[in-house]
Amino acid sequence: GEAPAERISNDSEEIARVLTSMDAATILAGESNVPTGSGYIPTAGPPATIVSTGSEIVRDAEVARNHAEEEIQAMIDSLDKSNETVAKYLQEYQQFASDLSLEKKIELIIDLVKYQDHYKKLLGMEVQRFQRYVV
Repeated sequence: GEAPAERISNDSEEIARVLTSMDAATILAGESNVPTGSGYIPTAGPPATIVSTGSEIVRDAEVARNHAEEEIQAMIDSLDKSNETVAKYLQEYQQFASDLSLEKKIELIIDLVKYQDHYKKLLGMEVQRFQRYVV
């Protein structure tokens, strides 16, 4: 049989012959069949990418950059608003906490711990009830 290097060389020669004998744009546009030594290969249809002119590329790049800048600005605005909200609530919390006596702070912490314990028990009961239905 043919050596691999000879087959590659023959294939390259055939490709060069086909491309020089046919309009490459017609082939790439999918409007023709490509002849080979063993018949024809239909082209797959329109190309995946369309070659743009320089001005189209520049315009597309500008549109993409403008869109990215708008998206980034929207993110920045959203973060600024979130930061303002957090700062507002932090200030309110600090004011509230500074107005409380030490005894009141301890009382609130004890209430919070009781609430968390109660919540944990309720959650455990819900998990057990759910497990009974699943099994």
